[in-house]
Amino acid sequence: MRRIFIVLLLCALTGALRAEPLDLPIWEVLELGTHAYASADGFEDRLDAVLPDLRIDPSDALSTNEDPFRWALAGSFGGEGASPVPGAIFGCARYGLVTRDLFAERGFVHPETFPLMGQLLPLHDDVEVWPEAAVARLHCIFIWDDAQTVRILSEDRARAGLLSRFEEVTSDSGTTFAPLLGDDGFRLFGRNGPIDTVVWLESGDVILTNGHQQVSFRAFLIGGAV
Repeated sequence: MRRIFIVLLLCALTGALRAEPLDLPIWEVLELGTHAYASADGFEDRLDAVLPDLRIDPSDALSTNEDPFRWALAGSFGGEGASPVPGAIFGCARYGLVTRDLFAERGFVHPETFPLMGQLLPLHDDVEVWPEAAVARLHCIFIWDDAQTVRILSEDRARAGLLSRFEEVTSDSGTTFAPLLGDDGFRLFGRNGPIDTVVWLESGDVILTNGHQQVSFRAFLIGGAV
């Protein structure tokens, strides 16, 4: 009986000591896109400054012989939350013209490109959107399905975050997505973010479904920094 009491007490103390869920700093997260010039190590430092309890997953090194702009980072953030399984994960990846042309030529399921696709997170319209002067594309996505790890971003806060970075914010919550989104779900898309001689923060989104929430952005490197 005493042993059971001790176990229950430890469980109660563990719950009491667990950190509060993270309020995702959406402004700072979207601002990361303006650092598309950073190296993998430099970008990891910036992620670490924005997201608490950042953990980077080990991965096979990407060859940069052909594409010096190529790097990928993935992992978790926000702590363990309700269970030892990470409730919030992320992926960030950058690639340059050589890899862009390789994807365009061979698609995503070719033996040479399929492993790269999983790490570099290409989007279906990267080539279409790619500015003429850009040398690389950066894409980051942050996803969580555990509200005890990261609190849900309300639609109002999500819209305010996107409006702080993008000229245009549109909503898509049509009947096609209604069952997936649920009563409180939404899909918000930002377009035409800040641009200068080095980086264009092209787009971003915040999506809430019945099962998860995600924040993502895409940016292009205009200059030649690696």
